[in-house]
Formats: sequence, C-alpha cells, structure tokens
Amino acid sequence: MTRKKEQGKKDFVKVFLKNVEDDSRDEQAAKEFLQSEGFDVDRTKQEGLNHIKQIQLLIDAEKTEAEMTAAGPFVQRATEWVDSMINSATFSLQQLVQEEELTVSFSHLEHLNKGELRNILIRHFTLKFMKG
Repeated sequence: MTRKKEQGKKDFVKVFLKNVEDDSRDEQAAKEFLQSEGFDVDRTKQEGLNHIKQIQLLIDAEKTEAEMTAAGPFVQRATEWVDSMINSATFSLQQLVQEEELTVSFSHLEHLNKGELRNILIRHFTLKFMKG
C-alpha cells in the first residue's frame, strides 16, 4: 500500500468519525452517508472480511506449527515404538486392535500396505503418548 493511499484512508476515517454521530443513527443511515461520499461500502466490507480470514488462517497456522513442535518428542517416541512393534516376529494386528481398543474397519485393513499401517499406528500412539 502506498503512503498516499494509506494517508487517504486515514483522512477518510477521521472525516467519517467526525461526522458519524451527526449523520448516522443506524447502520442503514451510515451506509447511505458513506455511499453519498463515494465510498464503496460493500467492497470495503468484503476486503475487511477477507483480511480477517487471512489473519485467522495465519493464527491457525501458527497454532498448528506450535502443536506440531510440541508433539515432536511424542512423534519420535511413537515412531520408535511402532517400528519396533511392526518389525517384531510376534506382531499381530488383530491383537493390537483388541489391546488398544481401536475402532477399525477390518474390511479395509487388508488393503493397507505396511507403510500405511505404520503411519496410522504412529498417529495413534503419538496421540496416546501425548494424553499420557
């Protein structure tokens, strides 16, 4: 945004706030006043909503990143646990499902390869370890 545009917006806000009590007693009157001054209310409203959405997305991304960083040790522990378990000669998926009280669709388990199963179990144990 250029300085000229930014200053123009600041000037508009000052003028608007100075006159708002006199010229607008409700939302419709405020909208009419702004439109009479050549201000595109709907466009500005949409730009504001888009800006709020962008900020919310950034906040959500930062929160997710913080959660993932905090989960790092748990993911490492779960990965080691799952790799050890899967590579064990006595590994039984059915027994694991029963012991962990997992809710799974057995009709889909037969279509999982070892990597997909590993990823599912890592997610499960990461959450389990995080809960304590």
